[in-house]
Amino acid sequence: MNIISVGVNHKTAPIEIRERISLSEVQNKEFVTGLVSSGIAHEAMVLSTCNRTEIYVVPAMHEVTGEYLKDYIISFREAGKDVRPEHFFSRFYCGTARHLFEVSSAIDSLILGEGQILGQVKEAYRIAAEVQTAGILLTRLCHTAFSVAKKVKTRTKIMEGAVSVSYAAVELAQKIFSNLSMKKVLLVGAGETGELAAKHMFAKNARNIVITNRTQSKAEVLAETLGTNQVLPYESYKEHLHEFDIIITAVSTTEYIISQAEIRETMLKRRLKPVIILDLGLPRNVDPEVSNVQNMFLKDIDALKHIIDKNLERRSGELPKVHAIIDEELVVFGQWTNTLKVRPTIVDLQSKFIEIKEKEIERYRHKVSEEELRRMEHLTDRIMKKILHHPIKMLKAPISTSDSMPSRVDLVRNVFDLEEPNQSH
Repeated sequence: MNIISVGVNHKTAPIEIRERISLSEVQNKEFVTGLVSSGIAHEAMVLSTCNRTEIYVVPAMHEVTGEYLKDYIISFREAGKDVRPEHFFSRFYCGTARHLFEVSSAIDSLILGEGQILGQVKEAYRIAAEVQTAGILLTRLCHTAFSVAKKVKTRTKIMEGAVSVSYAAVELAQKIFSNLSMKKVLLVGAGETGELAAKHMFAKNARNIVITNRTQSKAEVLAETLGTNQVLPYESYKEHLHEFDIIITAVSTTEYIISQAEIRETMLKRRLKPVIILDLGLPRNVDPEVSNVQNMFLKDIDALKHIIDKNLERRSGELPKVHAIIDEELVVFGQWTNTLKVRPTIVDLQSKFIEIKEKEIERYRHKVSEEELRRMEHLTDRIMKKILHHPIKMLKAPISTSDSMPSRVDLVRNVFDLEEPNQSH
């Protein structure tokens, strides 16, 4: 009944190693179905993202260990020249459950509280369920992980506060201008950073977003993606600065693209109506002296990183609450898996007593009346339940270590002279 997990992630291996082990959806399906169809595993699932590739397996053979699975995926990916077993972590039973709960709760992520990972875990389970390699154990494990993640999100603040420069910029703008839907936004630069900022703005209900970029076609593609279709030629965007409440700059340059003089002129045209400039460039895009202009709020990457650091610090402070939730769910999951281990013994124990009862009742079937026979059956049922109550309760009780469960089962089977159970998953 063990669940083994092995894998590489951002803690155990550099990106070039993680890339060698990663699996596409097609490869994922081939890998897990191969494990099950070959008799290596009863159940199998793979979680493969840019930061991790992790295998979750309910082994079907004693030979299937963490080392076995490491060698198996290295061979599957033909990565023996680059990837070594030392690049992997290994977890077993409750360690596997704890790990998946931590992953799903986003406390094992590269960025603490990163919200995308839960969707990726759900996708991994979907794939395993689709190809029927997720059985009773992995299904229960995954659904418990989903429940843990939901409790963590609702009971803690581990996912609150911006932890990326682009999102921090938008969060700051929303604090200054509470309703972004009423503000006009100019994005200067349509690269990755600018695109993320624009998408975050859009997600916060900013709809009046105008984009300018040295390569106009790139600005047009992003504008179309956002659905705004508003683009300014890069050569003339400065003539329109006064029209915007929020200006985001994210271009690669060694010189300032916006000067203090240009902003002074802008503010005169705006009659000192407040403006936020979010300078996401590195090197900086905007002359720092701009911050001295009245009603002009300038924030660069350093200022935004200060916000990020504070948010990460607050998230870290939530970790004890997250671990408490995980610990609670681990106990429940452990108790459930224990019931799976002892279920055959409980069934055999109940069957033996029912058989004894029925044989004894049968001896009196023709010696007493129907009414007396019913009373005898009722009485023997009550006696049987009372006798079985304690051994069944003992079998189901939580245990301190997984090693004590076989001895507990063996004790009950020996005391009540039960036949050896069939070994099956």
